[in-house]
Amino acid sequence: MAFSYPMSLNLHFQIRVAGPNYMAKCASTTKLLRSPFQLELQKAIHRPSRHFPLREAVLMRNFVENMALWADITDPQRHFETEVSARALKEPFLRHAVFAFSSHHLDRQDGSDVAEALQHHSCCVQLLIPALSEPREHISEDILATVAILRQHEEMDGMYIGSCEDNQFHLTGTTHILNTVSTFGSSGGLGEAAAWLCLRQDIYISLTTQRPLRTNLRSFYHSDVFQRNDDFAWSSRMVFLLAKVLQSAFTDCTTAHGIGAEIDEWYSTKPYTFEPVRSVPRGLESDQRFPTIWMLLPVHGKRCQYIRGFQADLVVIGIQYFHLAKIVLAVSEGSNASSAYDSLRHSRIVEKTVRHHLLTVLGLAHSNSKAENTLFTARHSLVAWGWVLRHRLDQRAAEALLQAMHARTGWNMDSLIQSLRAQWQEVDDN
Repeated sequence: MAFSYPMSLNLHFQIRVAGPNYMAKCASTTKLLRSPFQLELQKAIHRPSRHFPLREAVLMRNFVENMALWADITDPQRHFETEVSARALKEPFLRHAVFAFSSHHLDRQDGSDVAEALQHHSCCVQLLIPALSEPREHISEDILATVAILRQHEEMDGMYIGSCEDNQFHLTGTTHILNTVSTFGSSGGLGEAAAWLCLRQDIYISLTTQRPLRTNLRSFYHSDVFQRNDDFAWSSRMVFLLAKVLQSAFTDCTTAHGIGAEIDEWYSTKPYTFEPVRSVPRGLESDQRFPTIWMLLPVHGKRCQYIRGFQADLVVIGIQYFHLAKIVLAVSEGSNASSAYDSLRHSRIVEKTVRHHLLTVLGLAHSNSKAENTLFTARHSLVAWGWVLRHRLDQRAAEALLQAMHARTGWNMDSLIQSLRAQWQEVDDN
């Protein structure tokens, strides 16, 4: 059974973050929400937070050990793992966002009570409403991080990202906050970490819907990632470059191709740590349909052992985003064909280019099992361009990768797999 939010809660939250008519509609909507969760809200506000009941302690630990990594992918300080968990002890809406996301994750893996995640989500949204009603200078980084976590929770639910079933309520919230409080993208600390997470969430929607970004990128112009030379900064720069491409690819192709030179320069000057330690072209057998691309994993020292997968994630993500940018550039390139033959030939060349880069994105995810974030990138890429996989063995390999991701992360894959099968049937050359 698909997990869904109460419509009144979704509407209430969307009204506030989407525009100035919130307060008028808020009053009537609040009446629908007040009684069912009033007792739970009072507990959330007044209960001492340092002594969790066992279940809530399990939810917090699950978030810290498993899910914070997804948000911290390009953050060397790991703010979602360290800061969010600490601040959640004293901030009820942040705590309930963590509990909702973590409970939803556990439910997808062990079949626990789905109502638990719904209850925490409902409490979180109601606690956020008065906070979001404050003047914009009072919108804190805790609020931005909370809404970003709610968007992760929303992404995990239901159908595939970018489909008509993805309501994107909390994505509307994050982009509105970022575009209203423009300092978060370069503020440092949890605020900037949350801003980069929100940008990646917006990128995924732009990719899968083929629409321009909602986020105003000026918020990130003064980030120190453009001055630093560590691996985290290099990956963040590639995230930003992909965002720049998406911002213009669906509106001004000329600008998009100008950014192409920056993307190629990023790749040609990237640190040696972004080079694979093993690279094998894909083969003809069913278990060789993706290229093998092993990225560097640190193996020395206790701390390096702890962040073994974390280091792999950020390097692979940077390379994956490079290939995504190359796909967007190829797709946005116009054709000057003078005949039907030339037009079809151009389309075939573009499709071949897209397939090459897509298979590389999938190969990076398949080859680096410690890097869970690469699975999300692979998934979103298949939403956008999975139809270009025309060979049956490539299609089966893609399905197997999605099923492995479902088993590992709890993300719903059924609707995406069914959609891909329908697309593959339509383009079947046989």
